[in-house]
Amino acid sequence: MTQRTTEQLFRTPVKIAAPLCRMGVEDRFVFLGSCFAEHIGARFLENCLQTIVNPLGVVYNPMSIVRLLEIHATESERDFANREGMWHTWLGDSSLSRPSFADCEQATCVALKSLHDALLSADYLFLTLGTTHYYSYKGEVVANCHRFPAADFEEAEMEVGEMVTAMDHALVSWMSKNPHLKVVFTVSPYRYAKYGFHESQLSKARLLLAVDELCHRHPDKVTYFPAYEIVLDELRDYRFYAEDMLHPSSQAVQYIWQRLAESWMDQSVLDYLERWKPIHQALEHRPLNASDPAYEVFRQRTEVQLAALRKDYPFLPI
Repeated sequence: MTQRTTEQLFRTPVKIAAPLCRMGVEDRFVFLGSCFAEHIGARFLENCLQTIVNPLGVVYNPMSIVRLLEIHATESERDFANREGMWHTWLGDSSLSRPSFADCEQATCVALKSLHDALLSADYLFLTLGTTHYYSYKGEVVANCHRFPAADFEEAEMEVGEMVTAMDHALVSWMSKNPHLKVVFTVSPYRYAKYGFHESQLSKARLLLAVDELCHRHPDKVTYFPAYEIVLDELRDYRFYAEDMLHPSSQAVQYIWQRLAESWMDQSVLDYLERWKPIHQALEHRPLNASDPAYEVFRQRTEVQLAALRKDYPFLPI
């Protein structure tokens, strides 16, 4: 029995569709959405690709993602609220919370500008959708509840058509501003136990239907990467989940990164990553004795390799 046949008996590999075009080493990437966007975006960042990840923090529901794409500045104090001496923004998570309203508003505006500036020059926008469930505060959809009392919010769920209409409008607007922009949707494999696993699956199904419709509307600009299917079908084992048995483990995230790289990145990126990997490992190394002459030789050799890499890839934040 061949190795290939043995592997096929123990797993069902997910077929990944051909990309709109392969990602190049000079491409710029924006990641926006749920915590899974953070995990995959972190792989791009640690490999020093030109990437920005969730400047306003983690965002789970499509309508809050749409709002971040459409709003260019905070519109009023309705975007903020104070609790126990801290100001919070409904547009993002607690990374933007500050003791004063002015500081919170400034941090939020800086993050919005960072996002929009990145989108104007981005080649790829990765949008990771988490759930169709959302919460609203005084009629406004919020990205994060900031531990306010549950009674302050109304919970609801988005329908497929509602999501398609809102996301289509936002994406068309950005694709007209940046004709080079390509959009890659993923659906988070995180399992929402709080709604029950059946309801969690129904929510994921609605997200998948909405994404599928958007891909059909813009076949040359919008595509889907099957991270959700890879975790549920190809990595069908609890060892690929974190301790809470809900989030994908770091091993699962690493595997998805590898599948993305091998199927959607061109040779220029793969060549760069091959050179960067040993340098990155060397930079992460912490010696037992920093004064050891052997370590000094190792450090100098690493600096020479890093300088050569920077010379060949001056556009990357190495």
